[in-house]
Amino acid sequence: MRNASAKPSAKRWTAYYRWTARRPPRELLTRTLEHIAWEGRGGRGRLAIELGFGAGTDTLELLRRGWNVLAIDGQVAAASFLARRVPAWHRNRLTTLVASIEGLDLPPADLVYASFSLPFCSPERFPALWASIRRSVRPGGHFAGQLFGNRDEWHGQRPMTFHSARAVRALARGYKLELFRETVEDGRAFDGPKHWHFFDLLLEKPG
Repeated sequence: MRNASAKPSAKRWTAYYRWTARRPPRELLTRTLEHIAWEGRGGRGRLAIELGFGAGTDTLELLRRGWNVLAIDGQVAAASFLARRVPAWHRNRLTTLVASIEGLDLPPADLVYASFSLPFCSPERFPALWASIRRSVRPGGHFAGQLFGNRDEWHGQRPMTFHSARAVRALARGYKLELFRETVEDGRAFDGPKHWHFFDLLLEKPG
């Protein structure tokens, strides 16, 4: 069994970023951006906050589509890796912040995007993080991201936050539920084979 409690080193984080940098932008992000464009809003001149940007592939897609981006990650290695990938003509629309997502008071934004990062918040601090996200999203804005389900392989192994389908729906109250998709599958993680259970969410805040 993998040592789930060991903290990755900077060298290991860099190896992880190189591994994930090979993938295209996540389907949830492209779906979200297409939905926003379909509404006639687009991203030009608007602010997206990305929580846990990692290798920065999704950050680059947001910039390519005209968004201003506040990219937040807890690892200095992530900021260094992203800095090497950002084209010079996009840099004036990117702000990078190295900070834990726990305890952040997020500024107003048109999109808050969190690709597989929120589950790494500790259970006792998750309610405050979620409240900050809800405050951050402007009326008419969106949240998109994933939450881990309680049948995920890491449930009980790591000090992370997991949810039932009912709990996820409760978190979405007061928002228009544009996407609620549950996935249970055997796949891979950076460390090897993994049983995944997660929810994709796309929420729209009423205007």
